[in-house]
Parts: sequence; structure tokens; C-alpha cells
Amino acid sequence: MKTLLTLLALAATLTASAQQPKRCVTCGVPVGATYYNFNSPTLGSNQPACEPCSKLTNRCAICKLPVLDTARKLEDGRFFCDRDFRAGVFDVTEARRVYEEVRREIAHILAGYGPLPDGNITVALVSGTEIKKLQQTLPSEHDGKGTLGLTRTESVGRKNFQHRLHLLNGLPRNRLAAVCAHEYTHAWIHENVPADRKLEKDTVEGFCELVAYKLMVQRHDEQQKKIILDNAYTRGQVNAFIEAEHQHRFHRVVTWLQTGADESLSQTNKVQTLAGREDDSSGPAWTPPPPNVPTRVPDTLVLKGISGAAVHRFALINDATLAKNEEGKVRVGSTNVVVRCLDIRAASVVIQIKGDARPTELFLTKSD
Repeated sequence: MKTLLTLLALAATLTASAQQPKRCVTCGVPVGATYYNFNSPTLGSNQPACEPCSKLTNRCAICKLPVLDTARKLEDGRFFCDRDFRAGVFDVTEARRVYEEVRREIAHILAGYGPLPDGNITVALVSGTEIKKLQQTLPSEHDGKGTLGLTRTESVGRKNFQHRLHLLNGLPRNRLAAVCAHEYTHAWIHENVPADRKLEKDTVEGFCELVAYKLMVQRHDEQQKKIILDNAYTRGQVNAFIEAEHQHRFHRVVTWLQTGADESLSQTNKVQTLAGREDDSSGPAWTPPPPNVPTRVPDTLVLKGISGAAVHRFALINDATLAKNEEGKVRVGSTNVVVRCLDIRAASVVIQIKGDARPTELFLTKSD
């Protein structure tokens, strides 16, 4: 009898749950019989909004859904819902850490195709107003609306460059990573594509988006892949690049970018034969890493690299990137240790391992 009563109670609970009314994605109240569905690039389609909220004119800068008049508003005019404001990156140290993670991953994608910019890049986190001012100093064919990042490069001598990446603040971490990938590729293009190689601006932007897309393939981030494909910013060139890579491999796409004759990819997504000769298709081939297989790390703490400007350095210890005064978990063999970075010097880093009485100094080795 007790079992029967339990089953009846469970059935009643499930029925009540199934009959729960939909709640407005903006104000949270039940939407009632009349409501409107909105599409969101981050939350997906069919996001219900009650009739009053559907008439709100302000939209969240990230999820694009209606927001109340009480929503957070930045000085540059962008609105944020509470969820996206909490998830946004507004701290420059965190933004630079995201960038460093991206730079290491992109190094595997662009390895073998020329020098990889590193110590000659500075990263700044800026507002929408600052982005707009920067665009006015160097006009673009694009209207600038919705710009999430800008790269400015100065030539110092014939082959020396200084790059400054400007990243829009408030982006969620995964979106910021895609923007970092895009802007880093601009820096790579400045250093590795001949100055006399004529390329349409949409083509340049399309290749940068291709690299960002490949990063998201590596990360298995379906949301960001969809956002990149749905974005009309490159006027279809990112789709052409993705199709061209599928047909001809990444090596040939990069070779076309560096030495080809056409200024853009054709509508048929074909990479033309280069200079009247067939591409030998030699060169590094990019393939995503197998899913759920962690990268190998040393069995001891090893300083693998130091990057960034002198005033904003980052230390790569095993597979973790830490800034000065930052604490985090670092993988050592099959376990983790908690490490606080006390100081980052020109060729060493001073750390405090949790549980140890004294700090430890790690040095770069010649093999690094």
C-alpha cells in the first residue's frame, strides 16, 4: 500500500511539473496564453517572453534578448542581463589569461607557416566607445557595428613588428577566446603574408574567422562554431574558407593566402592552382585532438615559457598559465597541486606551492 501511495505521489508530481507554465526569459513570470518566442545566439531558439517584455526596446549585448529598464547599462550604451553580466570578462588580467591560452592553442594550428607572433604583442581590454574611436583612426569597409576586437600593427624596421590587440570588455570567456583567435591571426597575417599580396578585406577577415572556427572545433564548442558561421561580418568568406579547407586541406589554403593571385575565394570555394603549378600538398596537416584525452604534462613543476610585456608577464607552468599574484591548480603527472605565482622574472618564476614552507624558483631551460 505504501509503495502504491509513493507511485501515485510521484505521478502527481510529474504531472504537475509537466503542466508548469512557461516563464518569461526576461522578467521570470509565467507567460500565460499569449507570449512571443525569441531566438538567442547563446541560449538557442524559442526563448519565451511575455507580451509586455516582448515590447521592450533594449536588448542584452550578449544573448540579444529583451532586458528590463533596470538592467545593467555600460557607459558605451550596451545593456547586459544579470546572467551575462556575471559571465562577462571585465578584468584585463583575466582577458590576458584567455589570450595566452588561445595563443598556445593557435600555435599548433599555424605551426610551420612562418614566425608566430609572441613577445611583440600587447593586449588591452577596452569599451565599445574606445573601439569606435580606434576605428575612426583607421576607417574600414565594415560599418563597425558589433565590432568585438581590433588589431593595430606598427612596423619597426623591415621585419620587426609591434602588435596591439584591443578586445571588447564584457564578453563571456568562450566568445572572448574566439575574438582573441581572430585578432591574433591578424597579427600573424601582418608578419607572414607579403605586403604586396592583394587581398579583399572580407577575405582577410574570413581567414581570421577560419582560424577562430578551427579553435572552436578543437574545443568542441558548438555554440561558438554556430555564432561564427551565422555571422554575416565576412560576407560569406568564412564559409568559403571552411569549404575550401574541407576540399583542399589547410596547408593549401594557407599557401593560397600567402602566394595566390586571386583577391578572394571564388563562389565555388575553389583554391586556384598557384602560379601555374600544382600544389604538392606537403606541409603540416591540422587535425583536431582526440576528445577527452588530456595533454601529457611533466611529473614535476616545469617552467615552459614566459610571455607578455615586461609589466604584464605570464608564466606557463606545465599546462597552466599564471599571472603575478594569481593562484591556480597545476597538473603534475596524474594529479594537481595548488600554486601561487609570486613573481615573474626575465628567465624564471617564483612560486609558492600550497603546503610548502618556502617559495620555489623555477628557471627556463635551454630546451624551452
